[in-house]
Amino acid sequence: MISPSIAEMLDGLKSGATTSSQLVQAALEKAKRCAAELNAFAAIDENAVTFAGESDRRYARGLARDLEGIPIVVKDIIDTAGIETRYGSAAYIGNVPRADARVVRRLRNAGAIILGKTTTHEFAWGVTTSSDAFGNTLNPTDPTRIPGGSSGGSAAAIAYGVVPASIGTDTGGSVRIPAALCGVVGLKPTYGVLPTEGVFPLAPTLDHVGLICQTADDLIILGRALGMNLPQDDSWRNAKVKRTIGILEVPSDVPVDPCIANDFSSLVEKLRPDHNIVEVKTRFDEAYSIFADLVLAEGGMIHFSRSPSKLIGESYGRETAARLERARALSINDFARAQEARHRFSLRIASLFEQIELLLLPTCPCPAPLIGVNDVRIGAWSGDVRKALMAYTAPFNLVGYPAATLPLPRRADALPAGLQIVGRSGRDHDVVNTAVQLQKLAIEFGYGRTAS
Repeated sequence: MISPSIAEMLDGLKSGATTSSQLVQAALEKAKRCAAELNAFAAIDENAVTFAGESDRRYARGLARDLEGIPIVVKDIIDTAGIETRYGSAAYIGNVPRADARVVRRLRNAGAIILGKTTTHEFAWGVTTSSDAFGNTLNPTDPTRIPGGSSGGSAAAIAYGVVPASIGTDTGGSVRIPAALCGVVGLKPTYGVLPTEGVFPLAPTLDHVGLICQTADDLIILGRALGMNLPQDDSWRNAKVKRTIGILEVPSDVPVDPCIANDFSSLVEKLRPDHNIVEVKTRFDEAYSIFADLVLAEGGMIHFSRSPSKLIGESYGRETAARLERARALSINDFARAQEARHRFSLRIASLFEQIELLLLPTCPCPAPLIGVNDVRIGAWSGDVRKALMAYTAPFNLVGYPAATLPLPRRADALPAGLQIVGRSGRDHDVVNTAVQLQKLAIEFGYGRTAS
């Protein structure tokens, strides 16, 4: 049920082999099936057909823009004018924004067609995309498992084949985790590269707008249309140009599932002949606790400033309300200590990246957990599902560095897992170009698909 990629759709539209109306109508039909089977949609916009007709007329007049006629979905934490935006919460049922978020405005200005809104954990505050009010979103690979979160609906819809791409958000891994668990591609750009205006904030100093796509090549097309500086170079195609790549096989006290560790090491071996591979011994044991304290503090400040206690008590889900009660107990000293620890951690990561250009590590240490499971066991380790899934992603929200995930080559019967690529701050193009090259390598290795 794989959707054509953005590149394939654009080729078909430019050649006249297809029309936007045909693409959008097919996507709407798939979206309805996906909503029924996986609960991945918060809203589906039938008006997309009208916008598709306008795109077809632009093609006929030679006025097509960069994403003209391409159906795309948007996470339900991001404002969309005229389309209900619930932020994953029963407290906002019936909320229809008057204006688009800036990133949505850029999509529309590039000619993209917003097909609908994909499900999210309430206020993007979770990794499972489960909801007391709206039900659980399911993983398309195995519907007994979570799709990850909080951009779980976006990753599930893309893996299902509804559309080639989505805009999501990533505060501690919320783009990369579901992309990894559903077997698609995700990108968290450098902090601040994509605007968060019109996105419901979770933790403003950690929040990133991100991209989820079928292919790494599409990250370039979508990222450029959104205003990212993503020049595509040929350095990875030239064996004489070696990058210094750090390999981090044991990122923290949360161990890696042995099968994922083996598949990760196998792909790394394919890189050794052409690149300078450095075994990195540093660990991120403290990062998750720093992250958790900051999210609790910043999330509390956001919600207490926006929502009266009555609304929180009556309309927020139990999980979110309980977190906000914990946030009430935090002091300014707690917040200050977390910020100091973040600063020390950031200095350590900056020192690491003075020695390497890129860092490779698994995106998540385990495959998608079963729905309803609160604790995860990996070997002898056992812990909370949030820590298990965010232990390897949250560190790069703390420092704001760009990070992408792409499907790790695995056995045909294995659940999806992700390979994470982290780059220096502002070097988003290094991360994306590397993702393109590694996905091509993965295809040679017998996994995945090309963009064309």
